[in-house]
Amino acid sequence: MKDESIIIVQAKADYVESYNRAVDIVARERKYLASTKGFSLESTRSFVEAIEQNNLAQFYAIRNGMVIGWCDILPKNFEGFEHVGTLGMGVLPEYRGIGLGSHLLERAIEHAKAINGIEKVELEVFESNENALKFYQKHGFFQEGRRVKSRKLDGQYDNIILMGRFI
Repeated sequence: MKDESIIIVQAKADYVESYNRAVDIVARERKYLASTKGFSLESTRSFVEAIEQNNLAQFYAIRNGMVIGWCDILPKNFEGFEHVGTLGMGVLPEYRGIGLGSHLLERAIEHAKAINGIEKVELEVFESNENALKFYQKHGFFQEGRRVKSRKLDGQYDNIILMGRFI
C-alpha cells in the first residue's frame, strides 16, 4: 500500500456511519455486491455491534477518519460448519489498485484463523468481475463451482463463481 495516511483498524461502532456510506457507494455501482444499495443505518449498527461483541474478523481501511474499504470473514453459524467463514469486502473506487484489498484480506485472514478458529474461507464473486477473480486467485483462492445465470440485473445475466481457500 503506497499511501501512508491509510490505516487498517478492526471494526468498531465509531465507524458505523462511515462504513454504512462506503457499502452504499460500492453497492450502487451495481456490479460488485449482491445488493444494489446499502443497508439502513440501524441494521448496519446492529451488524457492527454483533461483530465487535463477538470479536469477529472485520477490518476497515481508514483515511482522514473515513472508511474507504472493508473486509470481513464471518463464521457460519450452523453445527458442522463453524470452521468455515464467508468473505465479504469492498473498496471505494478511487482507492482501488493500490494494494488496499490485499492488506485488508491479510488482516482478516490472520484474525479469522487465530481468533475465530476459521479453517476455510469461502466467497461468491460475479464472473463479470474479472479484477476480483484475478485478485482472489492471486491470494490462493480456487474455484469450487459456478451458478449459471444466477443474477439478472438490468436485463443482463451474470454467473456467480464460488471460490474457497484453506487457511
